[in-house]
Amino acid sequence: MSDIIKIKNLQVTFPDEAGPIYAVRGVNLNLKHGETLALVGESGSGKSVTTHALLGILPKDAEVTADQLQFEHQDLQSLSEKDLTLIRGSQLALVFQDPLSALNPTMRVGKQIGEVLKYHEHLHGKKLIAAVNAEIKAVDLDNPALIASKFPHELSGGQRQRVMIAMALIGQPKVLIADEPTTALDVTLQAQILDLIQAQKQKHDLSVIFITHDLGIVANIADRVAIMYAGEIVEVGTANEIFYYPQHPYTWGLLDSVPDTDDDQEQLFTLPGTPPDLHQKSKGDPFANRNPYALTIDFEATPPVTQLSATHFVKSWLLDPRTPAYEPPVSIQKRWQTYRALAKEGTHD
Repeated sequence: MSDIIKIKNLQVTFPDEAGPIYAVRGVNLNLKHGETLALVGESGSGKSVTTHALLGILPKDAEVTADQLQFEHQDLQSLSEKDLTLIRGSQLALVFQDPLSALNPTMRVGKQIGEVLKYHEHLHGKKLIAAVNAEIKAVDLDNPALIASKFPHELSGGQRQRVMIAMALIGQPKVLIADEPTTALDVTLQAQILDLIQAQKQKHDLSVIFITHDLGIVANIADRVAIMYAGEIVEVGTANEIFYYPQHPYTWGLLDSVPDTDDDQEQLFTLPGTPPDLHQKSKGDPFANRNPYALTIDFEATPPVTQLSATHFVKSWLLDPRTPAYEPPVSIQKRWQTYRALAKEGTHD
């Protein structure tokens, strides 16, 4: 599959009274046609900032530089604001994390969907009403006319999220960016929204970037997973590579923090310490202070990126051939065993 999005050496810095905030630090990322890429990391790791930089919707005081910000064959950095605005919504669509904040609280839902339809489809009158109801029905909401008559606060969280997805897809975009769309929902609603995104992906031939802090909810929807920490991509690979052959200690921590029915541990793992201060440019590995496997060099030099397969890349000194032997947590060793078994069967890709 060819790339529909290419990001190379993206840097995003925000001004602050305490000094510049280095929010995104040299991110390299690509999205292939028709795939779902999960962008995973703790709050503040730079996931949303990365995609907002791609869309050109960061605050005007943000300093954004990149060697490449490309959508299909277009250099997004070279486009005028007018041309970039035309691409947003029609080619690149975003579902925000909090639909209650993203939707206008003073406008009925039907009118808000109608505004998007007017912009993209130039519809009016009865045709507009019919199209609004059709868009609501397309995201599996019953009684579209009733939903259209409601204000956002009168809908449930799951209903509001479906409305946001409907509005995002009106322009028939090629890429859908879903920014933590299930965060405020219970487990049942999370599953329904994930199923809806998958169904819409197939129906509209979408490429999807799914942003989340929870590896557990992307296990069944992601083709590839990129792990982000302190503004950097620390590991990226296929879903099987990340879930069954993870190599970065931060990825290990994320995986061990997810409940596992096959594990008899009584308490979930929590990463020690706190994320680094993004006002400071880290001298070595930004994860070093929280990493039980940290080496002296982790505090002194930026780790190299090691390629383990055509799709699996890890930014860690642990994979340097000079690194002393080590044993990952037992839970991770079990995952590696599963991966090797899958590899023998030829089903690990």
